[in-house]
Amino acid sequence: MLIPNELYNLLQKLNVSLNTVLKFPYISGTEKKLEMFLYNLEKIRFEIYEQVRYLNTNMLDNEIHFIDNDYKANLQDGVLSLYIPEKLPNLTNRSSYAHKQIIFNIAEITKQYDKLFFDKYVIVIIKIFEKRKVWDADNRTVKPIQDGLIHGGVIKDDNIFNCCYMVQGFYSDIPHIEVSVLEADKIINFIDYNLPNISK
Repeated sequence: MLIPNELYNLLQKLNVSLNTVLKFPYISGTEKKLEMFLYNLEKIRFEIYEQVRYLNTNMLDNEIHFIDNDYKANLQDGVLSLYIPEKLPNLTNRSSYAHKQIIFNIAEITKQYDKLFFDKYVIVIIKIFEKRKVWDADNRTVKPIQDGLIHGGVIKDDNIFNCCYMVQGFYSDIPHIEVSVLEADKIINFIDYNLPNISK
């Protein structure tokens, strides 16, 4: 397959940047050249990702497949389950490549469930598995998960009229994320009837 010029140029830029770093037999973690390479890597690989997405959308019979095969989506008994082989980004890293990769990959694997919960009020249950004994789940942003479900067409929006969510943290030797999406009626009813009304 022929690689279009823009994609080829991006790959060349990445190659030049890598070769610049490899000229040095040893680089400390504080070396500016390493910092610049990592910055370029983040920027270029996202540009490559965007270019591949564009080609897949606009070129017939395009053979570039970039979705991570470890991402999984399954529908059973009205519950859409997702397996995401990523670490969920921190709240402060919302513009990172990992953030965008989660959005695009969720959108890709959930296309087959387009409009599944479009007119429903859903709860998104997010289980985050980290390789640390003690950590704060509220320091992770769930936005790429919600946005991925919107881009995939599973839910209409993630505003207060369409969606609520729950987040729980766990320990695991293999960091990953497990997501369940389901109609919220039963859970909301349980909350409404079993929790005290603190507004009285």
